[in-house]
Amino acid sequence: MTDAVPAADQEDVATAQQLLADLSKVRDFPALSQVISKVNHIASSENSRTDELTESILKDVSLTNKLLRVVNSVHYKQLGSGPVNTVSRAIVILGYDTVRDAALSLMLFDHLANHAQAAELKGEAVESFYCGILGRAMAHRAGMRDGEEVLICSLFRNLGRMMCRLHFFDKSKEVEQLVADQGLAEDVASRRIFGISYDEFGLALGRHWHLPNSLLQGMAPLPPGSTKVVGNDVPKLQVMANMARDLYIATRDSEPESAKEAYANLLKRYGQVVHLQTDDLEELVYQASAVMEKESASLQVDIRSSPMLARLLSRDEDEANQPAGETEPADAVEDSAILQAPGEEASAHDPTAILITGMQDLTNLLLENAKPADVLHVAAELLYRARCFDNVLICTIDANGKELVGRIGLGPNAERNKASFRIPLAFAPDVFHVAISKNADLLIADTQADSIRERIPAWYKERIGARSFLLLPITLNNRTVAVLYADKHDGALQLAQQTLGLIKALRNQITLALRQK
Repeated sequence: MTDAVPAADQEDVATAQQLLADLSKVRDFPALSQVISKVNHIASSENSRTDELTESILKDVSLTNKLLRVVNSVHYKQLGSGPVNTVSRAIVILGYDTVRDAALSLMLFDHLANHAQAAELKGEAVESFYCGILGRAMAHRAGMRDGEEVLICSLFRNLGRMMCRLHFFDKSKEVEQLVADQGLAEDVASRRIFGISYDEFGLALGRHWHLPNSLLQGMAPLPPGSTKVVGNDVPKLQVMANMARDLYIATRDSEPESAKEAYANLLKRYGQVVHLQTDDLEELVYQASAVMEKESASLQVDIRSSPMLARLLSRDEDEANQPAGETEPADAVEDSAILQAPGEEASAHDPTAILITGMQDLTNLLLENAKPADVLHVAAELLYRARCFDNVLICTIDANGKELVGRIGLGPNAERNKASFRIPLAFAPDVFHVAISKNADLLIADTQADSIRERIPAWYKERIGARSFLLLPITLNNRTVAVLYADKHDGALQLAQQTLGLIKALRNQITLALRQK
């Protein structure tokens, strides 16, 4: 079995670079590329930290809320336990790769859906995500464990085509015309118009975004020759992603009465690997449409913009009206269920709602006997997501036992803050020593006020310089072992009494977690 990613020739590389240069002028594409590249870099780095991946996701409030809705679907809950209210805990439970795959899928889909102006493109954007769900469902039915990788590879399998359709629409219509008039294969026609095939451009985009080799392999087309049987010498991830795409196309282009014949033809090519029957494929097609309908709420799209999905769902509605006793298979219902996103019903921006629901994750981590570091990551995320602060930092005792240093940070100045914070435990005539020596909670409303200016240490003024901040020490056996720090860089902190009480309760849960260890 080969794990090599198909190489591009020099002419394709030059053409892809020109198309990427054209795309770089498109609204939101550079930002999308930057975030996707960063998420992939973090997830693949041996030295990456939970707070780095968390911060990359938290920068987009909409993505954060959608991701939490997705990871609370029944499908993901089977991988974890209980509701997940924070990205940090999702990473703890599901792992870096699963959270990365879910985030990348949502980022790409949002880009496609938000930029699709023409009605037909809106439908195609929806169908691209359906193709991913179909791939995941097929992977599970075939007994594969890496269903999330199949989902993202199935979604990205049409990446080149979708980005060309979205941003070079007129030229993509020329490709359609060539296919219709001359009977050319779409990749042949796209190469004639764009100078590169849709598939090769999709892989070029994947390389540009630094997707890992496993995903590039999975989204690559199969070797040419549509009549060849796919054998065991092809990576299964690649087989499943290509079959999901072909099954989607067969469903889209076939009349209901001829669909089974199209599925039987697919099995001539893929059956040696997937070991599914024609009836299995038909069932999966309809189950995936039910899942897509349920997930449309979190994706915030009208899935009936896709004529194909509208047709599939109309059959489901007909079956829903069937006589009592004839019900949908249990696994279809379970796999399609999705929970309301934690805290969204109140408000995605309400600090009280975010803290209340998020603290359930801290409680669950305590019950799961989680590592202290995992508890601290969740706590930092909750403080940051409450949107009361610009920067959040958790300091813990250094190995020498003589000072508190920055460990976990979120916010635009996170890296600088972590490098700058070194609070000595020995006496110093400043507010930090008051907090750690007297176990005193401090809210400094204005660091430039005459009454407090002299108590702000020089290192803080020079390297941090926030206008206001909150300090909450964490003590064990009358000794400060950590400090929660959160600031407003240019303004005054304004915390409602209930919000401040919840933040202190969060600090108490951290103390309990550390005491257990």
